[in-house]
Amino acid sequence: MTTAQDRFIDALAAKAQADPRVRAAWLAGSYGKENADRWSDVDAHLLIASEAQKEFRNGVERWLGEIQPLVFFRLMFEGRMVNAMTDQAMRLDVWLHSGETAEVTFGETCALFEKKPGTLVWLPYPDDALTAEEAGEMLRREIPEFWRCIAMMPVVVGREEKLVGAAGNSLILLTLSNVLCAAGGRRRDRGIKALNGFLLPHLRRRLEEAAFPTSFAGDDVVRFPLRLARIMRDYGPEICERWEVEYPHAMEESVLRYVAQELCSLGREAVLEELD
Repeated sequence: MTTAQDRFIDALAAKAQADPRVRAAWLAGSYGKENADRWSDVDAHLLIASEAQKEFRNGVERWLGEIQPLVFFRLMFEGRMVNAMTDQAMRLDVWLHSGETAEVTFGETCALFEKKPGTLVWLPYPDDALTAEEAGEMLRREIPEFWRCIAMMPVVVGREEKLVGAAGNSLILLTLSNVLCAAGGRRRDRGIKALNGFLLPHLRRRLEEAAFPTSFAGDDVVRFPLRLARIMRDYGPEICERWEVEYPHAMEESVLRYVAQELCSLGREAVLEELD
């Protein structure tokens, strides 16, 4: 089945190729590594002629919206990256490069097109083995942070700061996960959404059992964020109205529609009652 991401990528490639300002287009991230699935973000890169960079950046929201309507858009890193979401809740990161050529990496890049041969300069795939220096830097940073957060637990209990405790527990879990990833000996080149691939199976199971001792096999892990989504849906617009801030209704609608669709397809539609 062709996914929404595949359709978007095909349309992006065709639009970029037809635009004289675009010299090349390629994919990175999971699509660049060819291990994407239906839940992957689209991490795209466009090489724009230097003289057209400002013009293209100023019109890129409309340019992308002509491929697929957007419900969220922002420019980041001084206009070098677009962070957006379509009306199908597809997450986009589109990097805007300028110049005559761009360096890309074998094994991490899927080229969509280049107007002239040699526009994309290919570099060898880097060694993904974690070096002693990298491991040492990470462990010296993460292990003290882990214990610093653990030391805050009595404060949370004594002051009954339950929300602070929940946030702290998430930080403790992520910090410990980073430390345990070092056991696999691979450099982490992806974010938290791809954590499983960097944890050895037995360590992953230990973390899952610790984080979800009774509910991991059930629906609580899904119901919790849905309960939070309902709170935001119920109160977010009212708060925004009070402070004269525009609430992103289109984004909320797209996200909830997407989540409902995916949960139903996975046979977990019962949890949607949390939104009622």
